[in-house]
Order: sequence, then structure tokens, then C-alpha cells
Amino acid sequence: MAFVSDGRTLIAHAYHHHYTIPAFNVCSAEMIRACIETAAAEAAPVILQSYPADIEQLAPRQLAALVRSYAAETGVPVALHMDHGQGFDMDLACLRAGYSSVMYDGADRPLEEVIATTRKIAEVAHAQGAALEVAAESFNAGMVEFTRPQDARRLREEGRADMVAVSVGSEHGHRGSLRLELLREIAEAVQGPLVLHGGSGIPAADYQVARQLGVVKANIGSALYRALRRVWEGSADAANHREVYQRARAALMEVAREKLRIMGASGQAATFDTR
Repeated sequence: MAFVSDGRTLIAHAYHHHYTIPAFNVCSAEMIRACIETAAAEAAPVILQSYPADIEQLAPRQLAALVRSYAAETGVPVALHMDHGQGFDMDLACLRAGYSSVMYDGADRPLEEVIATTRKIAEVAHAQGAALEVAAESFNAGMVEFTRPQDARRLREEGRADMVAVSVGSEHGHRGSLRLELLREIAEAVQGPLVLHGGSGIPAADYQVARQLGVVKANIGSALYRALRRVWEGSADAANHREVYQRARAALMEVAREKLRIMGASGQAATFDTR
């Protein structure tokens, strides 16, 4: 079975082999199938994740069952993550559903509070055999700010997070180059796995540097949505719904293939023990 129940093992593999795993936001069987089949074709580890709003479309238990079912048909590592978890209850529900990792997004809360909550969730996640990601993107009443290296270090050390999401120039839904010197400073301070959000618009050249600095995961949502939207808007001539799904799957696979390759994940499954 290729499903990775403990996200810490996959994170550690990416960190030590210097590649980044695309984490695709999915909320349907077609999206799950497209991303996993592409990962299999690329011999690449992959992370699928749900966003809070997407839980209304596909609840954690149902999503986990679908991901595990598709993962069982492949020989590549597949993990499931909760993206932007809003607190203890949401993350606990996902851990109980069998997620490999969860995130705590306390970016609009004071740092000391975030550290305390992170430590609480980390204790439960680790007891469940899963990983925890925490956001170190902003601690100023929701204002977008670049991550301070010392904040990221405290979240990892005092909060006991397994990976820290940092703000160094990428934005959700927009293109943006990374502040690579800041990323380097954060990497030196944290000495552990880092995460980038808004990964759809990061240039390939920046990913080449980022993965050498310990970025193990990059979130991909907007690129998938845009691909689907193009299919929806251009499928008036489709003979039936099956043809629309086929077009959608092809478009999604093209996005997944590009991201797996530019992040250096393609071919990395060969060195990961899925037993």
C-alpha cells in the first residue's frame, strides 16, 4: 500500500533528498485521480490536501477513503494533509479520519498563543502518528508580513511543529518571486522542513533554490482551479459528461506533471520505502 500514514516520514525524505513535494488542493474524485495517476507516471511522491471550504464538498472521512483507495493502486508515496486547519477541533477530526498531517493556521493570533496551541496540536498529532505544519506567515492582526526567522524557529522548537510555512514572497493565486535571501536566513534559523503557500505562481528557478534550503512542501491550488475553469468554459461542445471529465482529468494532469518536475519530485519515489 502506497499511502503514507505518518507524514513525518515523507517530510524527512524530501528534506534529506532536497526536493519539494507539491501539495495539491483537491475536493473531487477526478482531482484525486488526476494527481495520483500523474505522480505514479512521474515516479514521484505526492501530497493531496483539503482546504476548510472544500470540506463542505468532500468531508474528511470520505476524502481519506478515496485517497487511500487510489493510492493502493500505485507504487508511489501518497500522503493526505489538512490545509489551513482553523484550530484543534478541525485538525482532530482530520487526524481521526486518517490524515497523514494537519496544519494549524494561527496567523491572525499573537505569537505566544500560536506557540501554545501549536504545541497542544503537535502532541495529539504525534500521538496519532501524524505530522503537524504551522504557519509563520503573520502575527499582526491578519496583516500580510514576511516571516521573521526567529518566529519560525520558535514555532518549530517551542511549538514542536514538524514543518513551518513561511511567507517570503509567494501569494495565494498570484505570481511572485521569492525573497531567497530571507528564505536562506529562515532556513538557517529553523534547521528543519519549511513550506511555501501560494505555490502555483512561484518560478521554476526559485524552486531550484528553495528545495536546497529545506522547502519540502509547496501548496498548489489556483493552478488546478484555473485548469478546471478553462475546461468548464470550453466544453459546450462535449458529447456528454464523461467527455468533460476526461478533458478535466487531462488538464489537471498537465498541471500536476509540471509542478512535480519543477519541484524536483519526479523520480524520487524510487528512493522511498513504501512498505
